[in-house]
Amino acid sequence: MLSESGKVIAVECDGVWVETLKLSTCGQCRARHGCGQKLLVAADSNLTCIKAFYSSDSTHGRPQLGDDVLIGVDETAMVLDALLSYGLPLLCMFLALAGASYSDVAEIFMMLAAVVGLLIGGGIVRFLPNRKGVRPQLLGQLSSVISVGD
Repeated sequence: MLSESGKVIAVECDGVWVETLKLSTCGQCRARHGCGQKLLVAADSNLTCIKAFYSSDSTHGRPQLGDDVLIGVDETAMVLDALLSYGLPLLCMFLALAGASYSDVAEIFMMLAAVVGLLIGGGIVRFLPNRKGVRPQLLGQLSSVISVGD
């Protein structure tokens, strides 16, 4: 399970909103002076808000505002969703391109078919029903998680 710690900023009936600090490795590599990524990270806020849902097997109490908590996401679900999100549009693009190539049309129409296939694949991914695999789960309050591990 991928985990991250953060501070509770809102409490709801089905979960909590957690503010986490976005960590970046920018500034650590040798190309830091000529890299545009460092500028993008510096311009963006370093705080991210994530809704973490209460887990069904939760044995810990409900956190309060300002509590430090640990949230987690299942790695397998994350990988499968990433594969679906990136793979399906690419597959649709290649299928549209193969169909246009098979029908022996001009090259401009083959490029147009590839773009249309990519957009259709992206639209399918966008409008698929919400997959519950990548829902961040509340793993516990940070003080109780640390004391259990000692």
